[in-house]
Amino acid sequence: MAKKKLFSGIIFLGCLLLLGVGFYRGDYLNKGILNNVTERNGYVLNKINDNEMVELYIEPEWIPFNTKNEKNYNTKLAEKHNTNIILKQVWNRGTDLYFSFDTTYNLNYSSGSFMYNGIFNEDGTFTSSMSVNDFYLVNNDGVEIGVGQRGRGPNSAFGFAIKPENYDLIKDGFYIQYSGFYVYEYSKK
Repeated sequence: MAKKKLFSGIIFLGCLLLLGVGFYRGDYLNKGILNNVTERNGYVLNKINDNEMVELYIEPEWIPFNTKNEKNYNTKLAEKHNTNIILKQVWNRGTDLYFSFDTTYNLNYSSGSFMYNGIFNEDGTFTSSMSVNDFYLVNNDGVEIGVGQRGRGPNSAFGFAIKPENYDLIKDGFYIQYSGFYVYEYSKK
């Protein structure tokens, strides 16, 4: 009987611990904070800037000219407004090279700022926008590089392609100026 009560007590404490971890992860970790902020669940959210620009640099060794495989990097290239810009993947698709980026966050529970490439409307809806002017690429000599296909999402991910006729321009690496972000400030109600 004592063993049965001990076992039941351990299971009960384990369940409480799992619930506590779930609550903590949902409300206090970056993904939970971002979700609560963007849904205005206990937070005030204000867009404070449009077309926030970040500058990124692509190293020449990250460009897979000679292989058709996707190269996964998960390399942090920049941090601004508590937002990390991550080079996720570069893929030689045969017809072009596609560069894929994502974001992660370092959010404070009570207040702060972050960047996102969409608009969180007051009525709870989300507006996605992208402009051909969001990307400006130059090589190490300052020569502009043409951008092919562009994409965004899911979440705050974005990417672009470079066509083969521009490969000579990027062989030594290149700079990206991406201005598709909006800056938001948030605070607890």
